[in-house]
Amino acid sequence: MSPPRRVVVTGLGAISAAGRGVEPFWRACIEGQSMLRPISRFDAAGFGSPLAGEVRSDVEPSEPAHGDIVAGFARIATREALQQAGLASGVDGRATGLVVGTCLGEAERVFQGLGSEQLAERTEPISIGATAGYSCLAERLAAALLLRGPVTTLSSACISGTAAVGLAADCIRRGEADTMLACGAEMLSRFVVSGFWLLRALAAGPVRPFDRRRDGLALGEGAAVLVLEERARARARGATVLAEVLGSGSANDAHHMTGPSPMGNGLLRAIEAALRQAGCSPDDVDFINAHGTGTQYNDRMETIAIKRALGARAYEVPVVSVKPIVGHTLGAAGALEAVLSVKVLAEGVVPPTINYGEADAECDLDYVPNRARAQSTRRALSCSSAFGGTNGVLLLGVP
Repeated sequence: MSPPRRVVVTGLGAISAAGRGVEPFWRACIEGQSMLRPISRFDAAGFGSPLAGEVRSDVEPSEPAHGDIVAGFARIATREALQQAGLASGVDGRATGLVVGTCLGEAERVFQGLGSEQLAERTEPISIGATAGYSCLAERLAAALLLRGPVTTLSSACISGTAAVGLAADCIRRGEADTMLACGAEMLSRFVVSGFWLLRALAAGPVRPFDRRRDGLALGEGAAVLVLEERARARARGATVLAEVLGSGSANDAHHMTGPSPMGNGLLRAIEAALRQAGCSPDDVDFINAHGTGTQYNDRMETIAIKRALGARAYEVPVVSVKPIVGHTLGAAGALEAVLSVKVLAEGVVPPTINYGEADAECDLDYVPNRARAQSTRRALSCSSAFGGTNGVLLLGVP
C-alpha cells in the first residue's frame, strides 16, 4: 500500500487593502496598522459611511470593466504565488488544478447594475449560478494558465477561501493532481455593504474583536492564492517548502440563517475533524488565526468553541484576528488568513489583535493585544465561520 500523499505549500500571493503582495499584508498585520478607510468606489453615506478594507485604485487591476475586478485580484495573487513557487514560466497543466472560493465573485456586476429601488422591486430570485461570469471564474483563470486538472469555483459564504484550500489539498491527496492553486477572491460592492448595514453588523467605529466594546465588523476585498504540491514532487524539483497542509475540517451548525450556534457546535466539529485528519491532538496547536469578526455573537461563539475543542490548552494558545487590519474580505478571508498562518509558521512572529482595550468575561483567551509577539510556532489552526452556520478549519504545520 502506498504511503499517503502529503500536501505542502510552495507559493503565496495576495492583494489586499495593504497593497499588492504578501509582504505588505504581512507587514501591516505585524505592525498592527489598520488599512480601513472610507469607501471611495461608491457612495456609502446611506449606510453610515462605514470604514472598509478597500484596495487602493493605484493597485487595482487595470481592466476597465468593473465586473472584472474579482478576476483581476485573482490573477494578481496567482502571479505572485507562482513566482515564489518557481513556476512563473509555467506549470504542468495536465497535473495541475485550481479551486477558487468566493461569495459572489463576478456576479457582483449584476448587483452593481441594480439600484436599491430595483433590488427592492424584484419579485423573482437572482440566480447566482446563472449569472454570467460567476460559475466560470475558476475556469477563466484556469484557461489562461492552461490548467487541465480539477477546476472548481466554490461559494460557501465566508468560509469559501478556507474551503478552497481544503478541497485543493484533498485533490492532491486523492491523486487527482500533483499541484493545485487554492484561491479566495472578493470585491467590495454597494450591494454587499447595504446587506451588512441592514443586518446592523457594521461597526460604528473601530473594529474590536473579542473586546467588550465590540459592535460590528468592517468589510474588505482582495485575493490570496496558495500553491499546493505533493511533497515528493516539490522536493524533487527543488522547491522551497513553506508549510504543510496537515488537515482540514468543515461542519454546519444547522442553527440559524445568520446567527451562529451559541455553543459553537459546528466550529467545534470542524476543529475536531481537522485535528483528526492530521493525526494531531489539541496539545499540538500553537496558534489560532480566528475568524474574529468583531461582532458580539461571533466572537463569543468562537471563544466557546475553541475552549471546548482544546480544553485547558486553549488558554495557552494565542488567538488572533487581523480583520481590523484589512477588513472582513468574505470569500477571500480564509485564503488570506491561511497565507497569514503560513507566515506565522515561517517567521516566528504572532501578529496582534489591534484595538483591544477592555476584557470581556465571556472572551477570556490570549488575544495578543495590540503588539506582535515573537513565538516559535509549529502548528497553526485557521478558522472560518459563515452565514448559514457553516464552518471551516485548516491545520497548517512547519514542513
